[in-house]
Amino acid sequence: MEFQLNCRHKYQINHPEKIMTPRLLVFEDRVQSNIDTMKAALEAAVPGSGFSLLCAHVKTHKSSLILKRLMHAGVSSFKVSLNEVELCLKAGVPEIFVAYPLLEDRALWLDDLMTQFPDTSIIVQIGSLEQAVILREAALKTGRRWQVMLDIDVGMHRTGISPSKALALYKEVHSWPEINMTGLHGYDGHIHQMTVEERRKASKEAMNSLVMLFEELAGAGIEVPRIMTAGSPSFLTDLEVLTEKLVGKTRVQVSPGTWIYWDSGYNKLMPGAFNMSALILARVLERHENRLTLNLGHKRWAADQGPVELFSIKGATIYSFNEEHTVVSVPADCQLSTGDYVLVAPRHVCSTVNLWEYYALMDGDGGIIDSNVPVYGRNR
Repeated sequence: MEFQLNCRHKYQINHPEKIMTPRLLVFEDRVQSNIDTMKAALEAAVPGSGFSLLCAHVKTHKSSLILKRLMHAGVSSFKVSLNEVELCLKAGVPEIFVAYPLLEDRALWLDDLMTQFPDTSIIVQIGSLEQAVILREAALKTGRRWQVMLDIDVGMHRTGISPSKALALYKEVHSWPEINMTGLHGYDGHIHQMTVEERRKASKEAMNSLVMLFEELAGAGIEVPRIMTAGSPSFLTDLEVLTEKLVGKTRVQVSPGTWIYWDSGYNKLMPGAFNMSALILARVLERHENRLTLNLGHKRWAADQGPVELFSIKGATIYSFNEEHTVVSVPADCQLSTGDYVLVAPRHVCSTVNLWEYYALMDGDGGIIDSNVPVYGRNR
């Protein structure tokens, strides 16, 4: 059975009746295509770089299977929130950056994990003096010297210190024996402009604040070994700025996550940039005139960025949605009725994946490789 969404390829599912719906499906060939596309984009930005420019965010897929595929491709650096730390450590990744401020209990929890998994290099972030003090006090209890990046607010206004105050904090903490400052982190998740030129302008503004801080620190004789930034919409425009101004001066990394699965939300910003490789298989429960009720509600697709909007039904639009149902309006010539199958693209795939305990892994020919692959990093 073939399903067509508003994207480059059709999706083949040979025996949908073997899949209990609703079900999250991950298409192995589309994942590999996205890995290849990412590598080509990074190589185009900096020839010969491979995956050295990438610190791949794990929050999107939360899957040891995807982690292993990325490591096999040559990715060695991974960005995580707290929920994915243990997943990465058990998978044996070489390096993780915990992009989430640590309070006292989490600092001690992470210290214990670092003792259990000494072969993985773990870097954490601070965005204030208070957070630095928490790490110093934890170090005095455990003897741990923390590897730390200073989190800079480059425009999102969620976490991180203002660039104007960052120099003083970096210089102070840099002198503490309990902390090894390893660079600057500035996540620009506010960059969602619809055109590449608008995103390029926003990237210049955000990245220039990091470049200026780097130059101030260098002028004070303080080394900044690494600068990390960027989500999926901005990683290329950020790289344009950083590679032009900092090439050969420090290590630059971008940390997008959504690219590995992609979704309809980002596909509107960057049509066809990556393949949508994680979709939801649903079925029609009822048809009433030009409305279809699907056995799928927002308990299985994340509603934080609005309702799902892309279906394998030409001309379908959202009519209403609830916890267990999604109702779509369809054209009069739509032939679907009770029991028929529908593919649905997540609008925000990162938070959608977190709603699933397992996914079904599909091969490129429509076969089921594994019907119950765990989403290990969810709800940790």
